[in-house]
Amino acid sequence: MDKIYTKEELLDMYRNLKFGRLFTLKMHEAVYKGLIRSSFHTPYGQEAIGVGVVSAMRKTDWLAYTHRFQTGMIMRYDPYGFIAELFGLYDGIKNGTAFDYHLADLNETGKHILFILGTLGGTIPMNTGFAWARKMQGKDDVCVVVHGDGGCSEGAAYEGWNLAALHKTPNVYVIVNNGWAMTVPLRRESAVEDISAKAAACGLPAQVADGNNILKVRRVMEQALEMARNGQPNVVEFKTLRWEAHFVGQGNDYRDDKEKIQASMEDDDCVKNFERTLLAQGVLDQAYIDQFTAESQQHLDEMVERAAQSRKSTYDEIYTMEHLYATPETGGKL
Repeated sequence: MDKIYTKEELLDMYRNLKFGRLFTLKMHEAVYKGLIRSSFHTPYGQEAIGVGVVSAMRKTDWLAYTHRFQTGMIMRYDPYGFIAELFGLYDGIKNGTAFDYHLADLNETGKHILFILGTLGGTIPMNTGFAWARKMQGKDDVCVVVHGDGGCSEGAAYEGWNLAALHKTPNVYVIVNNGWAMTVPLRRESAVEDISAKAAACGLPAQVADGNNILKVRRVMEQALEMARNGQPNVVEFKTLRWEAHFVGQGNDYRDDKEKIQASMEDDDCVKNFERTLLAQGVLDQAYIDQFTAESQQHLDEMVERAAQSRKSTYDEIYTMEHLYATPETGGKL
C-alpha cells in the first residue's frame, strides 16, 4: 500500500520542487548573463528526482551527488551560498573554489555530502568503500550514490555493486536514466532499457520507477533506504528525460528526439503534474501557487544580485595548505 503523506509533507515537497524549478531557470539565465563562467549542467525536467531522493533521506544519511543534482543539493546547502559558489565568488560555500561539482562536507555535524569524481562511474566504488567504513564503525546511516545511465556502462559500476553485495554495505545506488550520456543516446550505450537489471548480476535487488512523479520517487526511495539500513544494498532506477543539452549553451542540434522532448514538456512535467495533483486534492489552491512563485522568484533575484556583488577569493585564500590538503593533520576542514 502506498504511504499516505500529511498535508505539510506534501506542501514541503511541493515548495522544494517548485523552488528547484525556479532555481534551475534562474541559473540557466545566469549563464547567459556571464555570472556562471563554468559549465552548468541543468536538471531542467528532472527536479523531482533530486527533491524526492533527498526528502526521503535522513539528515544523517550521506549523499554522493552528480553534476545534475542541484535541486537536491540546495535542500542541504544554503541556496545563497550555493549560488555564490556557482558564480565562483568568495561568499560561496567553498569561497568559489568548488563550484557545484566538487563540494563535500564530511563533518559528522555537517551536511553529509560525499566527494564525487569527474571520472565517469568512479563515484560508485569509492563511496561503496565509504559506506563499508561506516558499517565497520557501527553507524546506521545510509550512503546514497547518484549516477547517470552512462556511468553504468563503466567497469567501475560493476566493481562497486559487487563489493556492496558481498559486504552488505549500507548503499542505495540511484540511477538517473534520462536517456542520454552526454551526447550518446541510451540505445547506443546499453542493450537493455532497464539499466538496473545489470545490477542483478552482482546480486543487488533493483526497483524501476517514474522519475517524473515525485511521490513515486519518494516512496521508492524510502523503501530502498530501509532495505539498505537493514543490510541489503540495492539499486533504484528513475526513468526521466533530459530536456536540454549536456550543459547550458551546447545546443541540442545533435539530438533526434525533439518531438519526444516536446511531448514530455507538455504532458510529463514533474512540477506541473504535481501541482495538478495537489490542486485536485485540495492541498493547495492557485492563490498559494501564485504567491509562492512570486516570493520565490523575488528571493532568487535578491540572492543572485547579492551573490554577484561578492568579491573573488584571493590567491593566498585559495592556495593554502588547508585547501590543498584538507586533512586533520594540516588543520583543513572539508
